[in-house]
Amino acid sequence: MRESRYWGLHMTSAVALFVLLGLHLVIMHLDGTLALIDPAWSKPLAWDSVLTRARSAFFTASYVLMLAAALFHGFYGLRTMITELTGSAAVRRATSIAVWTAGLALFGLGAYAIVAMHLRVGA
Repeated sequence: MRESRYWGLHMTSAVALFVLLGLHLVIMHLDGTLALIDPAWSKPLAWDSVLTRARSAFFTASYVLMLAAALFHGFYGLRTMITELTGSAAVRRATSIAVWTAGLALFGLGAYAIVAMHLRVGA
């Protein structure tokens, strides 16, 4: 039962990544197209634009959500591949512990960086 719940979260994270990365690609790489829609649209890599996104609670939350979805999706996929290649229960357990530990550590570091930037530039 637990594996099917993790698989469901794996698929949910794929959908979240599809939406959030799509939003990221539109904002960061289709600035010319967006300028046709809104002439006031500025360059996404201009420092003022970066600071505006860093101040935004929406972008801060979406970055944390994208980080969580990407880490879960990638590490769960890696764990699944490794556990399917081995028959040993000890290796599967060690892999699960290593993947969860690495994922949580990287999420903590990344979320700290995202939130610290948001707080530093003055929300």
